[in-house]
Amino acid sequence: MAEAVEKVPAENRWTMATHALTGAVIAGAKALRDVVGQERFNEIWGQIWAELGKATKQIADTLGLAGGDAKSAAETVALVSIISMGPEIKIETVEATAEKAVLRNTECPYWNRFKELGISEDLCSVACAAYFNGLANSLNPKVTVSLTKAMPRGDSYCEWAYELQK
Repeated sequence: MAEAVEKVPAENRWTMATHALTGAVIAGAKALRDVVGQERFNEIWGQIWAELGKATKQIADTLGLAGGDAKSAAETVALVSIISMGPEIKIETVEATAEKAVLRNTECPYWNRFKELGISEDLCSVACAAYFNGLANSLNPKVTVSLTKAMPRGDSYCEWAYELQK
């Protein structure tokens, strides 16, 4: 079986794996929300994704990435997100200083799966905010992350502001 897997180019394996994973996560999110309702969903889903963000710090540590200020925390979160979410995610740097960094996601595999599955409700923003804050805060508790624009809310991109608190 290993020989068959190796015949599939690594880029294709990565794309297929992240596509399947993001699709499963989105299907699970919708099922959970349908069972528990939106308010309870936001609580549960936010807690799950905050813990995932904290746990993802292991990837940053393995790669020797830091998060000592807003710029390095944003860069680390972006790199770890690309590694874990696959090649569909597109992240642009809008601003990057030690005090403040702004990143823009113009493509997102999770939002793509929502659209493919015909889900128009915003089941995504609570998870993303919790995840990015969990990861950034685990890198440096003085870095906060705010979601200022979101595709599930009708914006053409998601935008994240990272700020170093004094």
